[in-house]
Amino acid sequence: MPHPHARKMKLLEVMRILERDTDSEHFLSASQIEQKLNSLDIPAERKGVYDDIKVLNAFYTPNDRRKGAKHPTVEKEENGMGYYLDNRTFSPADLKLMIDAIKSSKFLSEAKTEELVEGLRTLCSRYQAQSLRRDVIVPNRVKNMNSKIHNNVEFITTAINEGVQVKFRYFDYNVKQERVFRKKGAFYTVSPYNLIYSDDNYYLLAYDAEQEDFRPFRVDRMANCGLTELRRAGEEALKGLNLENYQRYTFNMYGGETKEVTLRFRNNMMNTVIDKFGRQNYAIPVDKDHFEVTVTVAVSPQFYGWVFGLKNYVTIVSPPDVVKGMAKHVEAVGKRYGLKLEKEK
Repeated sequence: MPHPHARKMKLLEVMRILERDTDSEHFLSASQIEQKLNSLDIPAERKGVYDDIKVLNAFYTPNDRRKGAKHPTVEKEENGMGYYLDNRTFSPADLKLMIDAIKSSKFLSEAKTEELVEGLRTLCSRYQAQSLRRDVIVPNRVKNMNSKIHNNVEFITTAINEGVQVKFRYFDYNVKQERVFRKKGAFYTVSPYNLIYSDDNYYLLAYDAEQEDFRPFRVDRMANCGLTELRRAGEEALKGLNLENYQRYTFNMYGGETKEVTLRFRNNMMNTVIDKFGRQNYAIPVDKDHFEVTVTVAVSPQFYGWVFGLKNYVTIVSPPDVVKGMAKHVEAVGKRYGLKLEKEK
């Protein structure tokens, strides 16, 4: 018995068949497409399939013809034996890159990872999807334990768009990997301004009226997140904050007093400078082996730790108080390990 909406569904099913069952290496003749339609109780004939393919190509062609825009097309196989869908929005290589990134992301839970990956696999043919399922291997990945992260992101995004504050409880993990809530479980109420992905974690950058400053909050450390009816605060304070460059001058998203700091690097450290601060015309040669850059940084223990980790490849030149702060940091590290060595004796 024909499907009750067979006439209207026919073109949609032809599209689905081409999307799912064809690619540049797998094609279907008009007769094979006709057979598949009939198996779905959708009456079809070969001539009608040809007409459907013409309509699909007209539909796939964008009206604006944007330069470089990619749009699908139904192509004939080289020997004229059948048809296949070509020029999909994402190639198998594109999808593999996205799947690898999703699978290696610590921010996503295992369940959300698989949900997103399966969704991406529907954007190619079933043959290509099988290949992606075989090829994706991400060793030793660590996934997040908080399955509510996407709900948190939705609340935060809505709050940013509507200009209202969000509330949530904020926690850390103890040695037993149990949640321990800060402020004895009381709610934080803050004004959200941006979501930042940094060091495999998602952060909310928000204005905290109690601290009278902007603070980053790990999204996966939030619980019971929700909207409030309070209008967002901190507009004046925002004028002194460069949201676009915030991630560049903070270290592991730890805030601190922002200062112009001059750093001297060995010449072979330019990759490190670009990775952290971006490509800018700020490098000044000092001698044949060194160059200096002056950048805005949030001076914090994490900043000193970053410099310390680069050993003798970088030196803080100015300002004097930051140089002194680095010296104290190194002294504290020395004392810590010196005391350990004395105890071992």
